[in-house]
Amino acid sequence: MPNTCHWSFKNSAQTIGGYVEDLVKIADNMREQTQKQNRLIREGHYKYAADPTLTFIVPAPKDEVPYFNFAPLQNAMARLKDQSAAYEKALANSQMTKEKAAVLNQLLKNMERALTRSHGLPGRPWYKHHIYAPGQYTGYGVKTLPAVREAIEQRQWDQVQPQIDILAEVLATFAKEIEKAVGAVR
Repeated sequence: MPNTCHWSFKNSAQTIGGYVEDLVKIADNMREQTQKQNRLIREGHYKYAADPTLTFIVPAPKDEVPYFNFAPLQNAMARLKDQSAAYEKALANSQMTKEKAAVLNQLLKNMERALTRSHGLPGRPWYKHHIYAPGQYTGYGVKTLPAVREAIEQRQWDQVQPQIDILAEVLATFAKEIEKAVGAVR
């Protein structure tokens, strides 16, 4: 077999799929916690539980967490998983020639770029990668799917859906690049 890189997109798709599931859970948990905390505030539980010998200000209720449309992201993930499986199958069944290996190596070399966007992340355009990047408030601590995650965590509701749509486009582009690799090894 000619010298060629073998890359398993199946593991990448599975890992990114876990990140997407985490985003949905984060939004759902935040929604549930916000509803619970706001109910406790409205019912006076914070005021009644406060130590009368200490100064205590009852927190203001937080904005309710809206429901977000994760469907574009979930659809892009399904396509990414399908293309990853197709690549594994095509590679296993391929008679690799020098010509195929050269084309495949070129495609694989540029694959990571499909996960970036020239405009970068909100508030820090110098970070181009949309799957992982240092967090905005975590120093160099990594955040996965940072644009969407941080919009949710920072309660910037108007930014969540546009970032979901951008991330879905990033994953769809990545799936298209894998599809090219499938074509190259067939």
